[in-house]
Order: sequence, then C-alpha cells, then structure tokens
Amino acid sequence: MTALVLGTFALLFVRRIRAYPVSRAVTSALGAVCVVAIGAITLEEALASVHVGTILLLFGMLAHVDALARSGFYTWAAARLVQWAGTGRRLTYGTLCLAAGSSAFALNDATVLLMTPVLVVALHGSRVDPVAPLLAVILGANIGSVATPLGNPQNAYILSRSELTTLEFVAALGPVALVSLAVAAAFLWPLTRADAPFSPVEVPDLDTRWALSSAGFLLVTFLALAAFPGVEPGFIAASLGIVHVAWLQFYRRVPGNDVLQGVDWSILVLFVGMFVLVGSLEGTALLEFLGGFDGVAAFAGATFVLSNLVSNVPAVLVLAETVDDASGWLLLAAVSTLAGNATPIASAATLIVLDQAARSGVDVPIRRLIAIGFPVALLTSALAVVMLVSMG
Repeated sequence: MTALVLGTFALLFVRRIRAYPVSRAVTSALGAVCVVAIGAITLEEALASVHVGTILLLFGMLAHVDALARSGFYTWAAARLVQWAGTGRRLTYGTLCLAAGSSAFALNDATVLLMTPVLVVALHGSRVDPVAPLLAVILGANIGSVATPLGNPQNAYILSRSELTTLEFVAALGPVALVSLAVAAAFLWPLTRADAPFSPVEVPDLDTRWALSSAGFLLVTFLALAAFPGVEPGFIAASLGIVHVAWLQFYRRVPGNDVLQGVDWSILVLFVGMFVLVGSLEGTALLEFLGGFDGVAAFAGATFVLSNLVSNVPAVLVLAETVDDASGWLLLAAVSTLAGNATPIASAATLIVLDQAARSGVDVPIRRLIAIGFPVALLTSALAVVMLVSMG
C-alpha cells in the first residue's frame, strides 16, 4: 500500500505517458479511490482525513487570484516590466522582484502561469539569453512564496493545520525570503548582460478600478487573517472570496459563474486526493521512519530530499504527520518551498514555467536549471535553518 501511495506521488508530475495525457488532479483522485477500494483506509477515515480548512483557504485564494487576473493585472504588470527594463539584466532582476512580490500574496503557481507567456514574447528574436529571465520567474516565485501563508498551497495548509498565526508566520519567514532573494540575485548575475536589448511588447489594457478592488480584497484577506488569529483561516479566506465574487457581479456586472468557472478546481481535487492518500499511511513503517528525524538538521534534510523526490506539496502533507510544534511547522514551510528550486519535479511552479516556455518554442535546458537552482535551493535552505534556529 505504501508503494501505491508513493507511486501515485511520483506520477503527479508526469504530464504524458506516450500518447496519453496525465492529469495531476486525476492521478491524485484515482490513487485515493484505489486506497479506499483495497481497504487501506475506510470511507469514513478517508472523509475525515480531508482537511476542510485547507480546502476552504485554497478556494478563497483561487477566487481572489482569478478575479485579479480577469482585470488584466498580471499581463499588464509583466508587459510594463518588459517596457521598463530595456536590457536583459534589468529584465532578469525586475522579473525576480515582481515574481517574488506577486507570489507572496497571490499563490506562486498563478504568478508564473500568467507572467511567463509575456516574457517569452518579449524574448523571442532578441539577443537576450532567455534562461536568465525564466529562471528569475522560477526563483522569484518560489522564494517570494515563502514569506506568507498565502504564497503557495503548502503554506496555506500549514497555516490551517498548525497553531501558527499569520503574523508569526510572516515575522519568521519574511526575513528568510528576503535573504534568499539576495542569494538568488547573486547566482543570476553571471547569466545576465547589461547591454543585451530586446524588443518591447505591447502593453495590454488594464481595468484599473477592477484591479485595485481585487487587490484590495487580497489585502483585506491578509489583514483579516492577521487580525483574527483565533478564527479558522479557511473560513476567512473562503468568505471573503465569495464576497469578492459577489462584488464583481454588482460592481462590474460579471456573472459569478464566470469567475467560479475560472477557479482552478483541479488544485482542490489534487489536495483532496492527497489528503486521502496520506491518511492511508497512518501507522505505516514510512511514517515511523520519517518520525525518527528528530534533530533540526535531520528533519530539514529529510524535507529537502523528500521534496525533490515527490515534490514539495506531497512531502509537506506526509511530513506534517510528524510535526508537533511551531518551530517544526516553520522549518517545514521554509525548506519544502526553497527546495522547490533544486529540480524540475520539486515544485509545480517550476514545471509550469518550463511547460509554458516549451509551448512557445523556448527551451530551458534542465542541466542549466539545476546548475543554478540546486545550489540556490541548498544554500537558502541552510540559511533558513540557521535563521529559524537563531530566532529560537
């Protein structure tokens, strides 16, 4: 049964088997159906293993992100960055900062999905090496998402599952994200040229009032999470997400169904399936083995390795069963996310960038990605451990 669960996790980032497409959400859900069918977990236990608070928190954030994207904000911001940059070096560092800032408050997967196509268009036919700006998207999105519980799905889960408050999360991991960005910037420097120009792209229209109101809902959600630490985070995020959709119906006369159809429901299906899969591991030798990593260095190492074997989201769900204090949750959030820069399979955001670039004919060699991403991931993870331990 453990082999079935780990095999399912391994397949989560396989996009195609010969001529057959493979969906992450369907793979996760099918694995959940299988463990219930073979009796590894009862139906009642499977339902109880689904962490509703996390599902609600993710739904709320996905609703906010889709509403903001519909205003044209992401493509507008990326195009304005390209217009401002003028050279490959400025584009690379501008991309690093924009991706980090956007991911801190609005999910890293959405940031890279919407920024990458604009960058690819700008780089097409230019003398700029496309690898540096595209690596900047990956590194910026993953590192920026460390800073807040709204930055990525695994952080949202940790906020909902742990006793951490939003302010405690940001106070501990915000500085880690800033130091890690500096490390990423240093590693990107040799890949950039200050004199490599490129053609500007057309800046799309932006519905400014819509964008401001949607960004306001994101800000209010963050402030509400910080102001009401005793209230279930998922309830706050989902409630404000629904209010956001209702506001668009009134303010912009956009049917709520249109916004809800744009929500990436596959992420929610993915998580439900993974919750059941992890629930089926209860009492297995695998969890006993992982629970044996008591020391900080050992636990951080296990998190880094497991994140690069099955990706960071499944790794967090599995390792969460062995965490019992705030320091452990913070360490898990930091290392699992920073480890996502090491290899293509460690983070969904990385795969999204590679997939988007490949669709437009831009190849990012895996060896070049690992040559930069792995040392950045290793060094930033080590610095995160040192910083978190020194904080007490």
